[in-house]
Amino acid sequence: MARSTADYYQDTITEENDLFAYSFLPGILFVALLWLISLLTYLTHANLVWLGVLPRNFFGLVGVFTSPLIHDGLAHLLSNSFPLVLLSGFILYMHRPVAGRVLLLIYLLSGVLTWFIGRQNYHIGASGVVYGMAGYLLFNGLLRRNRGAMAISLAVLFLYSGLFYGLFPTEERISWEGHIAGILAGLVAAVAYGNGQAGEAPPLPAPVAPDVAQRHVSSTIGPHYHHLQVSYTITAAPKQAVHTYRYDTATGALSVPPKPAAGAPKWRRSLGRQ
Repeated sequence: MARSTADYYQDTITEENDLFAYSFLPGILFVALLWLISLLTYLTHANLVWLGVLPRNFFGLVGVFTSPLIHDGLAHLLSNSFPLVLLSGFILYMHRPVAGRVLLLIYLLSGVLTWFIGRQNYHIGASGVVYGMAGYLLFNGLLRRNRGAMAISLAVLFLYSGLFYGLFPTEERISWEGHIAGILAGLVAAVAYGNGQAGEAPPLPAPVAPDVAQRHVSSTIGPHYHHLQVSYTITAAPKQAVHTYRYDTATGALSVPPKPAAGAPKWRRSLGRQ
């Protein structure tokens, strides 16, 4: 049974709300992993700094994969947790077709660029990934001139304008090179995968199929307000068919002429039609 247009759009809104909520789940799980690693590090007094990116050192390339998982203390972890959840959720919801590739590219490229331009020291933390996601949302809106993407860009500028102070060498312990690497990774991702646009219109409802009953409510406005239930059924149009009969002038009766043999010529078959 077909659904009315109102039911269709109600279901569409419900599905969009579910997708919006689930878009933040991967970021939440990733942040939970970061907190678990930090907790185990605190409890075991382990020093995992050697898992960071060590620029221009062959073994330092391990940090491309592991450095975003390591943080230096609670304040460092807190500063990255909320942006990771929020920005990754925006990317997963607004750019679903390319979100996985965008996040993977930002994760790896930010570490690789840090390995090239960073100081000779271990660089740890997910700040490069945060800057990469913010850069992707910002540059995607500027490059594509899409309303939805531009709105996200303005939101990023408003919420995370303080992040851009981290692009300058204001403190020795802060890896401003990792921040620059993240912004550059976000720019590359926006250029490479910027076609997964935000604000795409939902698909139109399918046309009503035949042999389906629908019910509508009609109302009249006046002293007596009434609702009139109208029920109708849409059926397929019958196929046209040609019927031939023989009329007997003597008796006035109609009869169906016998079908000609399959091998009979066309001109002989046509004699039976009147």
